[in-house]
Amino acid sequence: MRVIKRILVMIAVALFSFQAWAQNGSFLEWPVPTANSLPLHIVPASSSVFFFTESNKNQVAELNTSANVFTEWLLPDGSMPHGIVLPSANTVAFCAFNGNYVGVLNTSTSVLTQWAVPTAGGGTIHLDISGSTFFFSEATGNKIGLLDPVAGQITEWLIPTANATPRGVAVGQHGEVFVAELATSKIAMLNTVTNTITEWVLPSVKQVEHLRFYNGLVYFGDLGSSILGALNPSTNTLIYGPAPTPNAAIPDIFVSSGLLNFTERSGNKIGRFNPALEKGLSKVLTPVVTSVAPQLSSATSTTVTLQPVQTTVQPSGTNVTGVVNGGFTEWAVPTAASGPLGINVVGNTIVFTEYNADKIGTLTVAAH
Repeated sequence: MRVIKRILVMIAVALFSFQAWAQNGSFLEWPVPTANSLPLHIVPASSSVFFFTESNKNQVAELNTSANVFTEWLLPDGSMPHGIVLPSANTVAFCAFNGNYVGVLNTSTSVLTQWAVPTAGGGTIHLDISGSTFFFSEATGNKIGLLDPVAGQITEWLIPTANATPRGVAVGQHGEVFVAELATSKIAMLNTVTNTITEWVLPSVKQVEHLRFYNGLVYFGDLGSSILGALNPSTNTLIYGPAPTPNAAIPDIFVSSGLLNFTERSGNKIGRFNPALEKGLSKVLTPVVTSVAPQLSSATSTTVTLQPVQTTVQPSGTNVTGVVNGGFTEWAVPTAASGPLGINVVGNTIVFTEYNADKIGTLTVAAH
């Protein structure tokens, strides 16, 4: 009888622990005022103000969730904004893929400064901040670029692997910049001190679209599968493993407080992984290092004043219980087939774009 009681107590404790850790989530979803905008990437200015790109409608937009107000700026014709970062509280910077420029928008004055990229048709697509400068990728030019607005200069490095289709950019440390090679299943590291590019081939990975650098590791998801991974460039060690949902298609990832938050474009879910609760596979990779001569060009800029348009939109709310599987928790996005893509985190709130549904969503996770 004592043994039976002990077993029952253990089961009760296990169930209690499961429910305590299986966090509930509260979704809010705001329809973007411009229909068929195809929102891509998003960055927070605060816990209630978020900036994002509308790739199909040539706009950069702001959502103020406290006031439920969208502000949209129509860009010059043919810009097609993609990646976006926040250099300061009232300034956003983005890559214009078709316009082939890096744009800096002062959201207080609505003045846009366009920095033209020297490589014709380079296809500027993603960027990251490094002090007062911006590193960016050229998807069709197959290059990594550096814009220094103060010096009025752009530096470009040609990626050794042809037709790599560079996408996501993550600034590391000690002059190192990491770039995802979408078409070659590689991660590249540019060392701006030695002018070398190191490339790692990722096993079992099909398409890496975006990267995040956190505590010395480069994190990524696989758009072609359900794999999450982390590369340690110092030891050439890759740690990787699949999320529970098969063929989830993970386009973007954001690391906050050691937790991996990610979007599942095909799985239509928001996921979170706690590495402390589950270990992945480990493999030591063989890097290939190539010296690349930088090409320096004078950077020319033009300015134009845009006209912001404001629209009030009420959100819809849905509570969802996260499904726990090992170190993973996944929450189903309320809008069916929404295609969650870009992701960021502020406190306990995950903010993301819904590419197919033309929405901006937030998921507030209950505290542990």
